[in-house]
This record gives sequence, structure tokens and C-alpha cells, in this order.
Amino acid sequence: MSKSFEFLCATGFISVTEQDELRRIALAYWQQGVLESNPKGPHRYRAKIWDTEHCTPFIKQLGGRIIEFFGLQGCPVDPQLGWIISLIEKGGQVHPHYDKYPYHDEHKAKHLRCNIMVDKENASGNPVIEGEIVDVPERAVWGFFPSEAQHATQLVDVAQPRIVFQFGFLVSQDYQLPR
Repeated sequence: MSKSFEFLCATGFISVTEQDELRRIALAYWQQGVLESNPKGPHRYRAKIWDTEHCTPFIKQLGGRIIEFFGLQGCPVDPQLGWIISLIEKGGQVHPHYDKYPYHDEHKAKHLRCNIMVDKENASGNPVIEGEIVDVPERAVWGFFPSEAQHATQLVDVAQPRIVFQFGFLVSQDYQLPR
């Protein structure tokens, strides 16, 4: 399968214990109202946590691992999208879109998003990038350029919510994903 977009997926990026902790955090934040209803669609919830009290030392530590793995030392966190917890219930869906903002062109930068798939339950939780369903297993990290590639999800059909932790960075136009 030849992808028409840049993409990297590393399986087993987090342990089962770390997966359990991320799930616990996301569900607790959802119950506490930290995750807010996403105006872009029903059954979707999110919280921008970068530089807030909700970005726990554990989440910062995982962010540090992502910075190391993707070679992002010195790259700023994306100012618009930052670090996000995303939760989608049964019947939710992310519509096809790009995450490109004027500051990307102004700074000659791209948006790199590095996501940790905490829970997806089944294949309906896989991302869709440039119209292609991409299989991402639970506990994997995947990175791509949402400023350059259209992305979405399928209609999520799960008993338990799909949970993804997203870590967004500004990278130079010539940045390439590690091989």
C-alpha cells in the first residue's frame, strides 16, 4: 500500500499500565466536565490541556518521549491546537478537514500531530487520512501533518469511547518524519 501522505506509526509506544492511566485521566476529565462538547459534531469531546493544570506530569513525560522519538527538540507546541485529549462516543465522527492556519504560512511551518491511540475498541476508531483508512493499534503513536493532509474518522461504533491524546507541534517546512 503506497500512501500519498507522510505518516509514521510506532506500535507499543506506551505500556498497558500507561494506557490504563491515560484512560483513567480521560474518563475522569470527561466526568468532571474538563472535556467539553466539541461544536464540530455530536458525541465528540475534547480539552486543550497544553500549559494548563490538566497537563499532568505524566502527560508531560509522555510528551517528552514524543519529542525525543520524533526529533522535535526546539520545536514549539502548536499555538492553536497544542496538546489535546479527544474522546468520541458511539455515533461520533470527525468530518474531513485540514488544520492549516495563517501562522503556518507566516512562519513557513507545518503542523505535526503525534497521537497516542489509547482506546479504539474496533476498526471504526481508525483515522482516515487523505481518504485512506489507516490501521492504528491501541498503544501506538502515529504522526502526520494535518496542515497538509485531509483527515477524519469513520463513524465510530464502539461501546466504550475512542480516546486519543494528541500532541501538536510547529515544525519547519523541511522537517521529515523519522524513518
